[in-house]
Amino acid sequence: MDSWWDARKSLHWEQVQLELLREESQANAEHIDLVIETHEQTAIHLQAILSFATRKPFGEVSNFKNGLISSLIAWRTSEVTMGTLDALLASGDLGELSNPELRRSLTAWKALVLDGQEKENLARDFVEYVLTPALMDEEFIAAAYAARPPYGDIPEMVNRLVSVRSSAKLRSLSAARLGHVRMALVSQNMVRDALQDILLLIDTERAR
Repeated sequence: MDSWWDARKSLHWEQVQLELLREESQANAEHIDLVIETHEQTAIHLQAILSFATRKPFGEVSNFKNGLISSLIAWRTSEVTMGTLDALLASGDLGELSNPELRRSLTAWKALVLDGQEKENLARDFVEYVLTPALMDEEFIAAAYAARPPYGDIPEMVNRLVSVRSSAKLRSLSAARLGHVRMALVSQNMVRDALQDILLLIDTERAR
């Protein structure tokens, strides 16, 4: 009887943890989808700026929507929730989950998250400490800041036209900025794919 009761308690505990992990993972998957969407839109805008700075003679001026130009200095970092997973790791109870593949996937996923956040932080630091100071003498940079989300994300500010001058500096900085965004995008896609695998494993275990 004692053995039977212990097995029931263990099964109940695992089902509770799986439910908590599923809720946490689903919320994170939805959050990461939004982050990826933001990175993708930023990459499209940066490609347009880079194309302008590459194809047009230096010194030529063109008008762009403020919302597009603000992509030069707007950044987004992911903030996932790992309360349940961290508690299992800290207590050593992750090893009590019966599926070894799920245990490995959860541990690997946290490493992917940390790597992705590091790349996003590099993109953020490049904007704040390299790109913005380098472009501070350009007239459009103040307008771009005024339209930067979340505080400047209003239609009249986003759709306002600003004049941008083609230059070697704009070309090199927009290319570097695009590289950072694409690097962050690759990492977040890996995080999302890993989360989908985890959700499938959790659902499989819950159905047993």
